[in-house]
Amino acid sequence: MRFRWKVVVPLVVVVSVLITGVGLFYNGYGPMALRDKRVLHLKDPAVAKDRIDELLRATMAGISPRVAFLGGDYQVTREEDHWDGEPSLKSRLFGAVAIRTRISQVKLPRLLDQISRNWEGLGCGPVDRTETGQYSPGLASLSCATFDDLFVGLSASSDGSYNSVSFSAELDFVRYRPAHEYGPMPSLLRGSTGERGGDLDDPYWSH
Repeated sequence: MRFRWKVVVPLVVVVSVLITGVGLFYNGYGPMALRDKRVLHLKDPAVAKDRIDELLRATMAGISPRVAFLGGDYQVTREEDHWDGEPSLKSRLFGAVAIRTRISQVKLPRLLDQISRNWEGLGCGPVDRTETGQYSPGLASLSCATFDDLFVGLSASSDGSYNSVSFSAELDFVRYRPAHEYGPMPSLLRGSTGERGGDLDDPYWSH
């Protein structure tokens, strides 16, 4: 009996150590993950989320007259696994808002002007601008980046009469967190209820 215990106890210890090691390896405590934390200076997920929310809110507030919005959930793109199979801690966080109000062809340049000035005032610039039809029929866009690597973009697609417009903000080098843990966007960013953008008429923007 004593001999059996002498064999069993060390075996249990070895198995426990192996299980603990595997758990640490796949949950951000392996050698490559620790290197990610030390070298990449990954952003805290909560801070990254607040930064994206702040930019989206400021973009919405800068549009006058006001328009109706549709928000969505946060999206996360995780970096590929390390060469040793260890999951990377690096990810990219993305949030987008669609303008539910129909934007006419005539008013689209004014909208782009307002948002460009707004972004530049927020320290995002220079703003790259593509006019409708410049490179692709029926498409226009804006894009810029801030000092803290926040990338902001706007896309407008036309059906010939009206434009469906959405804008987004994304941050790279964010410490990985599953998308569902970010929860839904704040109610202000989710905007009015509806299934898609570009389905509400406005006396100013739609004419």
